Amino acid sequence: MQVSKAALCRAVTVVAAVAVLGAVAGCSGGSTPPPAPSPAVPGPSQLTGSSPAPPPSRTATTVGPVPSNPPVPAGTAGSPRGQVVGAVDGQSPDGVAGAFAAATFTYDTALDRSPYDAQVRSAVYATPAFAAVLKQPLQQGGGAQWNTLAAHHGFTTVALTANHDDGRPPDQLGSAARAYTVATTGHGDNGWTTPLDSQTMYVFMTRTGTATPWQVARVSFSGGS
Repeated sequence: MQVSKAALCRAVTVVAAVAVLGAVAGCSGGSTPPPAPSPAVPGPSQLTGSSPAPPPSRTATTVGPVPSNPPVPAGTAGSPRGQVVGAVDGQSPDGVAGAFAAATFTYDTALDRSPYDAQVRSAVYATPAFAAVLKQPLQQGGGAQWNTLAAHHGFTTVALTANHDDGRPPDQLGSAARAYTVATTGHGDNGWTTPLDSQTMYVFMTRTGTATPWQVARVSFSGGS
């Protein structure tokens, strides 16, 4: 589903872009207003003889860019209708990768306000750093296909087909990768059903030792309709 790929565009690179806001405060030293800002303030080594140092200039607080849209509200907690129920073996890279991929694309408009809510549910399988990326609120909704699904009070089901010819490296002690063709189908009122998307999802996992569970560290996509 094209909108799901847009919802996860930050996750592809793992590290989310963070806006840095600088704030520099200054004040004048008396009732005399400060002089107009000069190109440069002399440093201590330049202040020699009897020439007094100029008073510090006032500097306004720097304000970062204002988002064009407010964050999309979160939905309601619960189990989506299309969710596949079952325990996930944290020691199995196939189990963790498959559960993450399915959760990422399982939407339920009775609970969710956008695909973002599915990202939040999938974060349970992610590393702390990647989970923080997945939980960052989106600045846009789900798009036309999401709106169609919502108009039918619908939900999605997900079919995963493992891709064994992806040229991935063999599993290591602390790293593993899996690839799936993810096919998403929408279901709604009065028997409405329609295919929504099919794309390839690459899931990269890590763990700190053989006794710890696998966790998803990043994902990437190709294809998609």
